[in-house]
Amino acid sequence: MNKVLVFLANGFEDIEAFTVIDLLRRAEIEVDLVGIKDLTIKSGSGINILVDKSVGDVKTNDYSLIFLPGGAGVKALDDSEEVKRIVKEFYNQKKYIAAICAAPLILGKLGLLDSIEFTCYPGFERFAEKGIYKELGFVKSGNIITGRGIGYVNDFALFLIELLKSIEVKNSVEEQTLILESNKLEYKVV
Repeated sequence: MNKVLVFLANGFEDIEAFTVIDLLRRAEIEVDLVGIKDLTIKSGSGINILVDKSVGDVKTNDYSLIFLPGGAGVKALDDSEEVKRIVKEFYNQKKYIAAICAAPLILGKLGLLDSIEFTCYPGFERFAEKGIYKELGFVKSGNIITGRGIGYVNDFALFLIELLKSIEVKNSVEEQTLILESNKLEYKVV
């Protein structure tokens, strides 16, 4: 089963959430979008989206990975006892937990980053004082995958595809979207 649970709260970072969701779906990985209060969520740039279900409808055994995007919505995710309960349940079941940008603060405050390497948006490492902060694009430590921010979201999402599917599927998505090619191109302004 390669099904992903994505928690969204008002103010979530558009590029992080939409890029990961899009690339996972291109890899034919099922993704459920979950709101913590309402079924309509407003992104950080003001885009309203309708999620698939609310947090109370989540059955954790249906999923192999949980993804927490960054942005201002992280505060609401961190304030949600249900979200934290589900994150801890994933951790205890050794299922994958992926968080990018500010979202690793949730994991840090729960003690899930203690004594392991992680990354996050600069400044948010203070929420994981017992963790080992790395200035890298993304870090996998056991079942936890953390990402630095928007600039690394393609690599982060492609790694999740490789983790859940295979390197061949990851390479296929990378080719379809020209991500690999864009990293090699030079630019010219006339």
